[in-house]
Amino acid sequence: MMKIAIQSMDREHVGENFGRTRFFAVYDTETEETVFLSNEENRQAAHGVGIQSAALMAREKVSWVISYHVGPKAKEILEQSGVRIYTLSQDDVPLKIEEAVRMFLEQEH
Repeated sequence: MMKIAIQSMDREHVGENFGRTRFFAVYDTETEETVFLSNEENRQAAHGVGIQSAALMAREKVSWVISYHVGPKAKEILEQSGVRIYTLSQDDVPLKIEEAVRMFLEQEH
């Protein structure tokens, strides 16, 4: 079982900013269900939004984050927590959440 988190502003497409995203879609590979976590509290912070969002991923026991870009401080927190990052190409913007999950699952992880 894996939990895969995808940042999103609209609950449909992959968002472009990890720390300031409005939601994280968390896909569970065992149940094949997606739940949405609010990131409003973190995204409104004056600073440290990436770090706080990364800490949320660790608390939720996420295995992977699918993202276009994760900043260096957030990346460090994710790595320390054992959360791996699957980086999407900017050429794929805009990309639906379901498409990003499919692309990820087609890779050998």
